[in-house]
Amino acid sequence: MVIGNLTASIEEIYKVGGRKFGFMSLGQLGCTPVLRILVPGNSSSCLEDANALAELHDKALYTALQELQSKLKGFKYAKHNISVFLSESVNDPLKFGLKEVNTACCGSGRYGGISSCGGKRGVTEFELCEDPNEYLFFDSGHFTDKVNGQIAELMWSGHPNVTGPCNLKELFSNI
Repeated sequence: MVIGNLTASIEEIYKVGGRKFGFMSLGQLGCTPVLRILVPGNSSSCLEDANALAELHDKALYTALQELQSKLKGFKYAKHNISVFLSESVNDPLKFGLKEVNTACCGSGRYGGISSCGGKRGVTEFELCEDPNEYLFFDSGHFTDKVNGQIAELMWSGHPNVTGPCNLKELFSNI
């Protein structure tokens, strides 16, 4: 249903002249603090059911994009695979200038996974880190500004293993 709605929207944009599109995969959603706290016990693992659903979505999106490319004349796209970045940042955080990749900078509960940052949602107690630039996640479900900047750079000029079939810079170089 999601892919069908997305495809229909792309086709509508195409009808009014849109030809070049940028996409980002969902990646490992189950590794966000908000979903990681749902894993029973004291495990630090990701919620694999969420990761599996995200992977199914990403595969369906890739298939739909290939079909659109063969169906719609001039349709071009760049799709960023965020899973590559997430795996690399978790396995080698210092490479990205990070110190903490599992716990949110702002939140409460295990991994800062309870969305309480700023005292919203009725939860008034929360922890806030000293330096968000050292964290992968700012709150339970969102990256820090620093990480968003790194992802944007990869989307703009990343290698084909990260953003393909071309990156955004290549996609929009011939407007």
